Amino acid sequence: MSDPIEAEVNEELRNQQLKSIWNRFGLYIIALAVFIVVSVGGYEIANYFDNKVSQKESNAFDAAISMIEEGDQEGGYSKLLELSNGKTGYSGLSLFRLSSESYNSGDYNKSIEFLMMASTDSSLTKKLKEFAKLKAGLILVDHGTIDDVKSLLVDTTKRNGPFSFHAKEIIALSMLKNNMNEEAKLIFEDILSDAAAPPVLARRAKIFLK
Repeated sequence: MSDPIEAEVNEELRNQQLKSIWNRFGLYIIALAVFIVVSVGGYEIANYFDNKVSQKESNAFDAAISMIEEGDQEGGYSKLLELSNGKTGYSGLSLFRLSSESYNSGDYNKSIEFLMMASTDSSLTKKLKEFAKLKAGLILVDHGTIDDVKSLLVDTTKRNGPFSFHAKEIIALSMLKNNMNEEAKLIFEDILSDAAAPPVLARRAKIFLK
């Protein structure tokens, strides 16, 4: 049953959600997105959904995705909306997919709204909720203000754990976009100097500081 989950994660990496951000920041943003997906993915996600979802909702989710891929966006979208009101983990996964569909159609506000719903979805693990906020933050880098990004992620930066460093990096990237280079530099220096920072983020901070 984990195959739909793995396929959805792969789809998230392939879709165009970060295309405009890629054009501005290139490889570093994609590397960040990949690392976040790996951090919350793999065994934990597969095991979580294996234990929590019903075959009926799994089949319904697969059917909704098939409808979208075959050109029936409206029908697939409606099915995903129905699933998003369910009681199992597929409600949260449906919100992630609805966010991607909204982004691809150019409705960035709706895309962020679905991610914020996922960030409070009781069916999802704490890590997946945090992941939803980080994805929303990445969208806001290109389709929001620095204040939007800070407001969303500042609490995450204050918590212990790897996600705090991801949140800091996203805020720094938003600062770079808004020509707040000195402020961004301070955040990258903070990441680099913290022994608890994930090595991949520390290396990327070092690159930005060159």
